[in-house]
This record gives sequence, structure tokens and C-alpha cells, in this order.
Amino acid sequence: MARVKIQMQSVSVWYGAQPALRQVSLDVAEGAVLALIGPSGCGKSTLLRVINRLVERTPEAKIQGRIWIDGEDILRPEMDLVRLRKRVGMIFQRPISFPFSIFDNVAYGPRLHGLKDAFELRRVVELSLKQAALWDEVRGKLRRPASGLSGGQQQRLALARALAVNPQVILMDEPTSALDPGSAARIEELVVKLKGQYTVVMVTHNLQQAARVSDFTGYLQAGRLIELGETSVIFTAPRDRRTEAYLTGQID
Repeated sequence: MARVKIQMQSVSVWYGAQPALRQVSLDVAEGAVLALIGPSGCGKSTLLRVINRLVERTPEAKIQGRIWIDGEDILRPEMDLVRLRKRVGMIFQRPISFPFSIFDNVAYGPRLHGLKDAFELRRVVELSLKQAALWDEVRGKLRRPASGLSGGQQQRLALARALAVNPQVILMDEPTSALDPGSAARIEELVVKLKGQYTVVMVTHNLQQAARVSDFTGYLQAGRLIELGETSVIFTAPRDRRTEAYLTGQID
């Protein structure tokens, strides 16, 4: 049985007086892909952002509960957030590239964390681009601006940038919603390839995508985790009628 990588216990989040998450508890197995599904505004992205504490950048955000990664309490006040976000990479909905060259985009994180050796930096950049299935397309263009890449390529560049610091967890917030079908399919293929080596938590509105790439699926509604289980079970025999209503289109 796979060991638990992420454990959340009774996690609640408020934005001012508005609750976004309500008493959420869940475990994520090491090397697994967990898909988070549910209606817009149900708390999926907040759940994602609380794992690397980005939620605290929102004014008036308040968090209660406990979260452990590899048994380490990441919500404690003295937690080193730079170290945490090295361990927990994040891919956002819209492709984000820094105003640098392709090479410098991928090298940004390793340099930030103290890697100075030029040979090792080149090795890390090449390996990360290969993991993100982008190396063959950019190997002769590494000094060109990253802004010249297509949307799909920029999303894979963002993935390479996250992988370059050797994270343990990768968070993905609707990583294909702004991409064309072909680019979206490539991201899905990468998620499947990355499972086992990394623990992935992905928010998606695309139910077919969740069914294709995830090992486990969690359904959220109004800030509550209604049901969590193996993806094959959630999609074929959900235990909760609210999950079934969402999967059959009765809840938008």
C-alpha cells in the first residue's frame, strides 16, 4: 500500500467572513494523481493553494486545521515558505512565462536555490525540458525569448520550470483549460508519465480528463469534500447522491 504523501485534517479557509473550505480532511498517496472536481466556486482552487500556502497572499484569508507533507506540519508559523514551494511546484490555468529566455525560465528556480555551476545548470535545464516533452522543439532556441512560444509550449515550459527544482508534489490548477485540444492532450500525457515519480493534485472542470489521468478523484461542493475515492469507483458507482448528480449533469 502506497504511503501517504499529503494529509489534510479538518482544514477550513475563509476569505474575510466568506467560507471557502469547510472542515476538509483527505489523504493523498505518494506518487498518485488526485483530481479535484466540482462546480465553480466550490473551493477546488483554494484547496490547491492551501497546500503550498499561496492562499495566504489573499487579503483577509484565514486558515484553520492541519496539513502534513511527509509528516511535516506545513501550516506552522515558522515554516520556511521558500523551501515549501521548492517541494511543491504549481502550474496555473493560463501559461505563465517569465520575460527571459527559454533557458533562463527553466534555470530561474535552480539559480534561486543556489545552483551556480554552469555545467550542472545546463544539465538540469535539458533534463527538465525533456521531462516536459519540450526539448526537441526548443533545443536550438534556448536563448530566444520564452514569449515566442505557443500557449501549449509555454504551459510545458511552466512544467519544466517547476520540475527543475526537483519538487515532490505538483499542483495543477486547470492546466489545460486555456489550451487547444492537441496541446491539452500533450499535458495529459505528461501527467500520466509523471505519476509515480511525483505526487500530483489537479483541479479540472473536464470530467473526461479526470477519468483519463487520475488515480483518485475528490468531489467538492460548497467548500466541503463530499466524496473521495478511486477514480474508477467515483465515476461508475459514487456513494453520495450529490456526486452522482454532478457527474450526470444535474448540478453545474
